[in-house]
Amino acid sequence: MLTSKEAQLGSLMARIAALGTIVVFAVQALLIGPDQVGYSTQYGAIVDIVSFVQTFGILFTISLTQKLFGDNNPYFRIVSAILFVAAVIQLTGSLSSTGNANSVFDSVLSPDQANAVANNGQLVTFLLYGIWALCLISADVNNRVPSWGRMSGQGAAYLVIAVQIGALFGLIPLAAFVPVFILGGVVLFPVFVYGISIAFSGAGE
Repeated sequence: MLTSKEAQLGSLMARIAALGTIVVFAVQALLIGPDQVGYSTQYGAIVDIVSFVQTFGILFTISLTQKLFGDNNPYFRIVSAILFVAAVIQLTGSLSSTGNANSVFDSVLSPDQANAVANNGQLVTFLLYGIWALCLISADVNNRVPSWGRMSGQGAAYLVIAVQIGALFGLIPLAAFVPVFILGGVVLFPVFVYGISIAFSGAGE
């Protein structure tokens, strides 16, 4: 059972994660674009800083949803633990490209290479987010997440899983990434995470 303080923290962090997701995906889709190769000197710092804040928020959200939904669902708890580790790795690499680009020291890697290394596990991490969303919805037996949040979560999950599997085998054309980023990253997943914030608001001792 969540305490009132944990519920308030979960709600706040979920909203931060939702807003951060919108900003990151909107900048990547609309300002940087799929044609950009490597680190964007114009917008890279914005993406990195907001990604750090967004991932920080999602880590709290993942951790606290384990307590909110995972008491009787070991599968959800385990998937959450796996995603938590992946998100920590995502967090630790979130500032590397900008730090590399602005470093006063000589660097072995270029900002583009640092960006590639930081994003090396992105495909699997995105898959895990999709699986986690489906597991959370399944674990939410009391329907704490509003119906619109559940539908958005299912849509985001199926979309990201399909796209990542397609990308794995080179089946997703480059032109598809902008609409996918907008639909999944600016609309569906943030709405789902905002729905989780509502679930936290109604919880707590």
